[in-house]
Parts: sequence; C-alpha cells; structure tokens
Amino acid sequence: MESNKLFFQENGYMILKGFFSIEEINNLLKDAKNIFLKQFIKKKYIKKTNLEDIPDTIFNNHLYRLFNEDIECLSNCGKQVQHLITLHRLSISVKVTELLTHYGLKTPVISTRPVLFFNHPKLAKKKVFYKVDAHQDWRSMQGSLNSLVIWIPLIDIDKNLGALEILPGSHLKGLRTKKMESGFGMVELSDKEKQQLKSVDVKQGDALIFSSLLIHQSGENITKEPRWSCHFRYNDLDDPSFLERKYAHAYVYKPIEELITNDFPSIDDILKIYG
Repeated sequence: MESNKLFFQENGYMILKGFFSIEEINNLLKDAKNIFLKQFIKKKYIKKTNLEDIPDTIFNNHLYRLFNEDIECLSNCGKQVQHLITLHRLSISVKVTELLTHYGLKTPVISTRPVLFFNHPKLAKKKVFYKVDAHQDWRSMQGSLNSLVIWIPLIDIDKNLGALEILPGSHLKGLRTKKMESGFGMVELSDKEKQQLKSVDVKQGDALIFSSLLIHQSGENITKEPRWSCHFRYNDLDDPSFLERKYAHAYVYKPIEELITNDFPSIDDILKIYG
C-alpha cells in the first residue's frame, strides 16, 4: 500500500483492481437501469418484465428511443439515478473513507453529490454530454488542494467504450483551466501532452482514484452501448488552504419555484395514496 501511495503522489492517480465487489456494483447498475425500465413499461415500449430478462441490446435500443421521443422523461430518469440509495451508500462506505484517509485526506468530506453517467453519442445533443475533452475537476470543485476523485466503472470499460484518458504527473503542474464548459474546467494540451495521454482500461469492481488536479479526458465510445460509470468527489477539512479560504464551496442546490405539473396534486390524487 505504501508503494501505491508513492506512485500516486508522483503520478496523481492509482488503479485499484477489484476494490469493490461485483455484487455491489451489479446491484447499483441494476437499480439505475430499473428506473428507465419502469418508464419503458409505462410507455409500452415493452411488456412488464424483469430487467434480467431483457438483453442489453434491447434495453439500449429502448434507451435511445426514449432519448429521441421524450428527452424530458430520459432527463428526469437520469436525475433520479443520481439519488439512488445504493449510489450514495457506496460513496460513504467504510472501505471508501478508509481509502481516502490512506491517500492523505485527514478528515474527508463530500465535495458534491455522487454522479452516475450513462454516456453515448446517441444520448447527447452536445459533445460535452458524452465526451469531455481535457479538463481538471478541481476547477469545478474549488475545494481542498488534496481533494480526490474516485471514478468507478459499472461495466468493463476499455478503449472502445471510451476509457478515461489521463496525463500522468499533470497534477504537479498546477491549475491550468482556461475556460469552463458545462461545468468542466477545460485545459489546452500541447501536441506532446496529447501523445502522453494514457488510456486506462478498467473492469467492473475496479476503482480509479486520482487528484482533482490531474488532467484527464473521456475516450471515444465507438460501441453501440452506453458507458456506465460513476464518480465521487471529496475534500479534506484539515487542508490548511481550505481552512484559510473559509471552506469555499462551489455548488448551489435549490428547488425551482414553478409548479412542474399544473393542477397537481388534487384531493383525489392524494386520497389514492392515503385512502
């Protein structure tokens, strides 16, 4: 573990093989897909059935159809995915917090809510929604200087599926963000740096931990299936610079003021629940 820590300090990342059990990752993936399945059934794309009985190809085709026919519904499903209990439970597991402590966070604290992605060109109206070019996560976090990101594949992800591409050691060269794009702190790479990018193949159960200052980007997904992954971000309450900056926090969460569904709920709607 100490050699791993030394490698991390020098390179800004570490691949942890088999860090999570296949069972807990599959449970999370199943919960995420079931959110979409409920809408597939509601829209009569498919008869009522269990997720296990649907081939991935069929599921993906329905996912792409939902994007084309009702993007609001797909977007709302994507929002609910971010609030899965299995997702949040994974992000605060004892195993994860012990890992954060080992890699230098004396008092880990969540930077922002966990994020779960299902990226594919067929599920995006803009490139940045399925492939993000070189960027640093610290620019959107603006937390402790030793803040960490844990990136987790929910399926086996290789170069064909758009595996993450990293620039080893780039965390030591400071903040290089030139502009913000859809919440990402974009970085301009030299031709030499582009050649030094390393594609990181990972399997289900693996975890990739890296400094929030590490430059990285999405690979190109050239397959017919989405790239399912999630990532967690953490700050350190004991980082002196974070203390000095009054625990700066870059995220704003608030409800919209408008009523989403007009004339809802009625008394009848409520009585259907409470009888």
